[in-house]
Amino acid sequence: MNALTNIHLPYIERNATRHNKMRYYFRFAGRRICRLPDDIDSEEFSTAYWQARRSVAPAEEDATPNWTISSPVRPASFRWLCHRYMDTTAFTTLDPTTQLKRRQIMEAMWAEPVSVTNARVFADMPVAMVTIENIEVLRDRKRETPFAANERLKILRQVFETKADGKAIVANVAKLVQPFKVHTTGHHTITPAEIEAYIKHHGTKSKAVLALTLLMYTGFRVSDLAQIGPQHRRRDELHLRLFKGRGRGPTEIVMPIHPTLDFVLASHPVAGMSYMVTEHGRPFSIKGLGNRISDWFSQAGLPHCTAHSVRKGLATNQAENEATDRMLDAMFGWRDGKTSQIYTARADRAKLARQAVQKIKWDGVGDQLLGGSQEDEATG
Repeated sequence: MNALTNIHLPYIERNATRHNKMRYYFRFAGRRICRLPDDIDSEEFSTAYWQARRSVAPAEEDATPNWTISSPVRPASFRWLCHRYMDTTAFTTLDPTTQLKRRQIMEAMWAEPVSVTNARVFADMPVAMVTIENIEVLRDRKRETPFAANERLKILRQVFETKADGKAIVANVAKLVQPFKVHTTGHHTITPAEIEAYIKHHGTKSKAVLALTLLMYTGFRVSDLAQIGPQHRRRDELHLRLFKGRGRGPTEIVMPIHPTLDFVLASHPVAGMSYMVTEHGRPFSIKGLGNRISDWFSQAGLPHCTAHSVRKGLATNQAENEATDRMLDAMFGWRDGKTSQIYTARADRAKLARQAVQKIKWDGVGDQLLGGSQEDEATG
């Protein structure tokens, strides 16, 4: 009853005595203003509460301004620290699309209220007063999408790591908050049967199959598929600077054109600078192409497949056909060897398991099982 009656009353501090009796105080700006009556549902309590509330009305009005994204940045506030972070090399050397995404995530957090009982937004909160609980609130508001929640936490850790003159501006409370544990096997790995179903649905001459063929024989991400075109071709090779990481450490790849890909490209004349163009002859945006590929998979009854499913399928297929780590690194633009080893190690395990099964002998006992089966069939 109490929680329902007073759920919208902020600034109430509840304190239980050792005799389990609840005491109430009016608390504002970090200090107790007065003690309130013990019966929270009484008229006496309501009168005392609003009398205390009116006594801090001017300060309260200043504390909850009509905030907008264009409001002046308050010094030493959470928003101020975010701006300091965006001036650091750690932020400015990120890819422009990554910078934009991070800024949008920060702006979303600036506009959120501190709590259900405190309408003040995080933007103007003094950064020195941000607590572990505040960080958990920002994380938990994305609980339904744990990847987004963890991305928020990742950005907050970097924001609070910002330094001035080589020293931390404030303690990094975000590092004390744990990310959500997400159990996932990642993107689905496409199978030859699914590829066959896709081609059968769309037809070999379709734009949908052109996209699939490019993915099947290059392993490109959507960001690279959107930019690849005739200008990247040098005889029987594709020369491309990969989109991912192009701002900090660009990766150049040279990829021989597979005969099947060459045949399919020849059947799709291109007048512009991109192999993948819209119905109006314009290059796809990265997001637009990603959405279109998802639509094509859904239309073929494969909504669980994505462009990345094909990339994983290609790496798996090559590893099973004894491609080495260095071969995969060269083709996919991987640098540390860790990603390629995932695929080659998996293929090696399958190969070794197959060889291990052939080593099962049991000193000839198994032959008796085979013989027993034959006798059973004869007497049955």
